[in-house]
Amino acid sequence: MKIKCFDATELPILEWQDNCGSSTEVFCWPVASDFSLRASIAYIHHSSFLKQYSEGERFSISLDDGDLYLTDKLQAQQSIKHIGDTFRSQAYQCVELDLQGQPVRLLNLIFNPDRWSVKSRIVTKEHRLPIGQAGLVFVLSGEWGVSGANCKTMRVNQGGWWLPDIGEGVITPQITGSKLIWVEITPC
Repeated sequence: MKIKCFDATELPILEWQDNCGSSTEVFCWPVASDFSLRASIAYIHHSSFLKQYSEGERFSISLDDGDLYLTDKLQAQQSIKHIGDTFRSQAYQCVELDLQGQPVRLLNLIFNPDRWSVKSRIVTKEHRLPIGQAGLVFVLSGEWGVSGANCKTMRVNQGGWWLPDIGEGVITPQITGSKLIWVEITPC
């Protein structure tokens, strides 16, 4: 299996029932009814709630600068103001979104914490895919060359994902100022 590239602007959009945002699924593995790992991008236009799942953990990463406050059912509030800021909660918890200002995007991973550990960082230099880990990248700026993938380059709003059996691939910035979100998904 190679790195699977995607363009977020070409993925199917699912409008939220309250018309306050929309979502687009990046991938779901292995299958939608019994997934272990799922990634999606939420486009938040107005204050709302994140979708609840019956089990698993949620890891959300801000893809934009903005004023978004997330409050879980325990009334723990966290603000997300900068690209790369993260929020973690149980997927079954109701998470209220209080948007102050312009729309923002969240990259959401829902995963089984007995099988996976998830963390993220912003990357500006060449990286080789780690052996035995899954992952996801999302381009924030510039252009990136990709080896071991079904695409040769990735630009803004594009990315790729892989499972632990990939074992190959290098992601290299092609122009000055290139930046991406790197999500490391490690088997437990």
